[in-house]
Amino acid sequence: MITPLEALAERARREKARRHLIEYSTYIAPWYKPARAHRYVATKLEQVKRYIETGGKEGIGRLIINMPFRHGKSEQVTRLFSSWLLGCLPDKRVMVTSYGADLAEDDSRKIRDYVSSDGFKALFGELGTYDDEGPVEVSQETRKRANWSLQNHRGGVTAAGIGGGIVGKGAHLLIIDDPYKKRDEADSENYRKSVMRWYRGSAYTRLEDGGAIIVIHTRWHPLDLTGELLIEMASGMGEPWDVVHLPMLALEANEYPQTEEQFQENLLRGIYIPKVDPLRRKSGQALWPQKYNEAAAARIRQNIGDDEFISQGQQLPAQVSGGFFEETDFQIVDHVPEGLQWYVYVDLALGKTAISDYNAAVAEAMDSQGYLYMRDMLRKRKLEDFLDDLVDWMLDPDERGTIWGLEDVAFQSLVWSDLMKDPRLVDKTILAIQPNGDKVSRARPLRSRARKGKVRVVRGSWTLQFIREAISFPTGKYDDQVDTASGGLQMIAEDARENQRPASSAAMVVTSDQIFGISAGVY
Repeated sequence: MITPLEALAERARREKARRHLIEYSTYIAPWYKPARAHRYVATKLEQVKRYIETGGKEGIGRLIINMPFRHGKSEQVTRLFSSWLLGCLPDKRVMVTSYGADLAEDDSRKIRDYVSSDGFKALFGELGTYDDEGPVEVSQETRKRANWSLQNHRGGVTAAGIGGGIVGKGAHLLIIDDPYKKRDEADSENYRKSVMRWYRGSAYTRLEDGGAIIVIHTRWHPLDLTGELLIEMASGMGEPWDVVHLPMLALEANEYPQTEEQFQENLLRGIYIPKVDPLRRKSGQALWPQKYNEAAAARIRQNIGDDEFISQGQQLPAQVSGGFFEETDFQIVDHVPEGLQWYVYVDLALGKTAISDYNAAVAEAMDSQGYLYMRDMLRKRKLEDFLDDLVDWMLDPDERGTIWGLEDVAFQSLVWSDLMKDPRLVDKTILAIQPNGDKVSRARPLRSRARKGKVRVVRGSWTLQFIREAISFPTGKYDDQVDTASGGLQMIAEDARENQRPASSAAMVVTSDQIFGISAGVY
């Protein structure tokens, strides 16, 4: 027999467990010992629950959680949170996904075990508090399946592997837990593309109105699932995401972005670094000291190597280089010399194999000291939109005297002819350029100049995307920006030889805003 005071305390404890995830977790799993990090994550997850129960009107609807390996991500998010959500909102469906169907199904069974436990029954089941539809419990018909439903409620759990079929099944909560099994998958461009295709074409389309998405994984690559979503968000092409970034050891003070511009630049690299540590840790302090203190983290770093520790432990994946350009080859500047002759080489995607290739153009000029300046990258996939913006750019009064060039091959020649026929462009210099060699050969003069610190790019929303592409050249996903930069340098050299004069002119430094008062369009 328990005393009235003990009964009162138990009722209070159960009420807290129904209201808050951490209290639920310790009630249903007495062995669970949450650290500060887990309590912080729990506050975010409670906001996800709020989003779902309000149909998207309040709370967090898109959440990315990046934490180190073996730090309790899956237990807290995929298993405990999902079971708590079903207890609170038994008419909602949860979809758990992972790199393999077996792992997702194992998570589903563990969620089902929590829902079937005595602790859960005391909170939401036959021994607890429930609505008119009855206690929250697993349907007897599906209790042995990986995809199961609740008795007398519409909720339940669906499990699927990345790339697996989930057509016809909806979700109010979609959890993507570890989309990559190993380093080789994360480094494979084809596999990363397959993950993004699955996310867009299969997983996302299963989301119910007002549904939420949680992406959980250790960082492997700047263009892994988290990286792609961050880049899309920063570029204005994707959804806004709340991000939990919890490295194994708190970063050094100089590693945090000092300005909003630096923060956004990191996002465009596929990297999320908050302006301060969310737990307010001191530099070098461990995330979960009860399990992995600073000494343990040092041993892990020694065994897996710096690169893997920084990527998987610190959630700071490095850009994989194609070996042609390095990030330090390009200097970002805010000023350009006055009075330069500008050239714009237009690289069209016509005739290329990938339908998703970009059309691109960038303005380039060389000063009297041999520094190559690049500004105002125009870049779009759809040719019609690109050409409309290109013509507007050519008509900009600030571009008076700019020399324009297009490849004199295949379909590009037809575009050149159309531009030459446009009466609005009659006073523009538009050249048909014969490209020299393949893309790698054409890029070598640009690399030679860049390696000597002679390439400067004018700061803009395009600059980091250009540098990221250059670093991965020639094996990366895209090469259009490198192609247009290489073509512009060729135009400068050929014009100088034909006119028997230096390619540069005297310079006076002014701000880019003073020269380019009207933006040509940055993409």
